[in-house]
Amino acid sequence: MIKPFNNGLLLMRKDKLQERSWRSDNCYKFIFSHQGSGLYETPRGDISIDKGQFYILNPSDTHRQLNVTHEKFLIELDKTIFQEVAKDLNLSVRFPEFASIPYYHPQLQQWASFVRDCMGNGLQAEESTYFLEHSAVQLVILMLKHAPGLHQQELPIPSAKFPLTTAITAMKEGFQEDWSLDQLANLTGLSKYQFAHSFKEALGISPYSFLQLYRIMKSQEKLLHSSESILSIAFSSGFKNLSSYNHLFKKLYGKSPSQIRSSSYKIDDTNEHH
Repeated sequence: MIKPFNNGLLLMRKDKLQERSWRSDNCYKFIFSHQGSGLYETPRGDISIDKGQFYILNPSDTHRQLNVTHEKFLIELDKTIFQEVAKDLNLSVRFPEFASIPYYHPQLQQWASFVRDCMGNGLQAEESTYFLEHSAVQLVILMLKHAPGLHQQELPIPSAKFPLTTAITAMKEGFQEDWSLDQLANLTGLSKYQFAHSFKEALGISPYSFLQLYRIMKSQEKLLHSSESILSIAFSSGFKNLSSYNHLFKKLYGKSPSQIRSSSYKIDDTNEHH
């Protein structure tokens, strides 16, 4: 199924899931894995999307599909819809830059599952178009709120149950510290293997990836809105050296911290920066 609507397009299919050609499109792409998994290649490395996770491509991000199992679910969104939603909600960001990482959040999972089910249950043509146009606005709001990106001052964290909350709170409060898997597991009373499995199941990423991503998010406000040196920002965010900070930042955004700081991108910028 390919269903265009005002400011976007829905693609939902169970065929043509094998390797595709390289492409780069001038729109945002929200890819959700309802069943199975997806594997995409980008210039910054391969992206593996597990069941329940989403991945967002920014406008002009070069990519190609390597393999998808069971089903492909993708929403294309024109940049204009982000501008319209941000204006209506009095938000400072107009064209967000989302981090290149598969992520999980229950509200985005619920949105994608609901839309998928509705579209698969025989809506008439006019009904489906109207439904998607209004659902797309909801998706943009959820993406801005719950998807990691340069517009965030802190990592959007899915709620988790005890005892994982003990470890998550400890990492948030001590994000500058080194944490071993054993230390975190001890906080929860689980074995390190049980803890690692439960953490990945609840948040969609490993404890180490969570901590590194949290550090990047915490660094972004200083990077964009202060004159503090990038070296100082890296250290204060928990990185042991500038190289590791630069490497992870560039992997997430395709640009180094210095390139982002010197570019036209600012949280309050109303002009396109891609």
